[in-house]
Amino acid sequence: MDARRKNKMIMVGEIFFNVLGMGLLFLLIWFIFYRYNLMTTFLYKKGTAVLIFIYCVIYLVFNQIYSGYKIGYLRSSEIIYSQCLSMLFVNVITFLQICLIDRRIVAVHPMVILSVIDVAFISVWTIWSKRRYKKRSIIRNLTVIYRDKEPWDAADKINHYENKFNVTGFVKCENNIDEILEDLNKNNGVVLCGIDPLMRKRIMDFCFENSMPIFVVPDSSDIILKSATVLSMQDMPLFQCHRGELSMIDEAIKRLFDVCASLIGIIVLSPVMLLSALAVKLYDGGPVLYKQDRLTIRGEVFKVYKFRSMVVDAEKDGVARLAQAGDSRITPVGMVMRRYRIDELPQLFNILKGDISVVGPRPERPEISKQYEKTMPEFKYRLKMKAGLTGYAQVLGRYNTTPYDKLMWDLMYIESYSFMMDLKIILMTIKILFVPESTQGIDSGLLTAEKTKEVGR
Repeated sequence: MDARRKNKMIMVGEIFFNVLGMGLLFLLIWFIFYRYNLMTTFLYKKGTAVLIFIYCVIYLVFNQIYSGYKIGYLRSSEIIYSQCLSMLFVNVITFLQICLIDRRIVAVHPMVILSVIDVAFISVWTIWSKRRYKKRSIIRNLTVIYRDKEPWDAADKINHYENKFNVTGFVKCENNIDEILEDLNKNNGVVLCGIDPLMRKRIMDFCFENSMPIFVVPDSSDIILKSATVLSMQDMPLFQCHRGELSMIDEAIKRLFDVCASLIGIIVLSPVMLLSALAVKLYDGGPVLYKQDRLTIRGEVFKVYKFRSMVVDAEKDGVARLAQAGDSRITPVGMVMRRYRIDELPQLFNILKGDISVVGPRPERPEISKQYEKTMPEFKYRLKMKAGLTGYAQVLGRYNTTPYDKLMWDLMYIESYSFMMDLKIILMTIKILFVPESTQGIDSGLLTAEKTKEVGR
């Protein structure tokens, strides 16, 4: 059996053991604290089996959303965090199920005990599975083939997953395509970065024929094609690419959800917003809210509302710039608000007004958007959908993620939009609220996330 296929089977077994262990721990708590103390009758065998099955399925689903089983990709601490977050959601949902079964509010302390035990089990399982993965040493060697686009940044990000991938070589693809194919190691994989379409086809055909894994750094056309609908014209297959626009039904559903979610958010989070406003005002006596021009669908300009996290007149020189790592303009109160995204909460009123949506591309400043469009004309494609409080680029990228990568994530969202995707992104947003790297500023000396020193350069 192929080593990689065997590794996948082992990982499936480890995941099964993880889910089974969580289910058995809940079963123990169920029988000790709940099963014989319920006021209503509950089927002894079938009812318990269904409850355990639902518990395991929900736990598995949340771990898929939060990448709780990405052993070769994430650090142990990230896996433990993802699984604990999944466990908390499942335990809360299960507690509500038990309350519905018994038609009353049952004791909550057994679920607290279960959660503590679960954290210990998850930690032990993660350390155990991580050590087993390292012992198997299933590392994929990769050759980066490039032409116009420099591959160094992509290679650094791939090498970050040192237990999964290792970039062993770089090949600049010009006209010597036959020599390149002859020299490729058929036991390795390739990363294609900015290759001419004809050359890319030659390389992909060669890799497919020899069962070599292919990784492609996408451009906008790749993403547009990725979500195309397959049609059959008589006996001819045809791809119909989406226009990047929502149907009237999707627009209505999205707007209804925005109104309901923003109203609930404003009501529930009003104490947090009031305390934040008071903290900003008491710190330096300046204005509580910060208003700034941003772009949304079709390039329309609106005023975004945020709690002021920087000193007054932070851009008194008139130059638009993103926050840098360790930016001295950020106040101590602002630092706390930025870390937990509290400064973004006033945007709930923007959502209620219809300026932005709960989920969508990040609303960019007009000046910075123009700067990006000079080197990436397709950056304006993000304006085909209403901007959002959160989105793919926000949950899968960082504050200092390059504009090109943010564009790719936003295009993937626009081209693959669904209401279920919105719900998934909202759940993913909860995860990154406590991840410091997601709010990390751009490098010192830069004005935007592009690697240039001056706007307009």
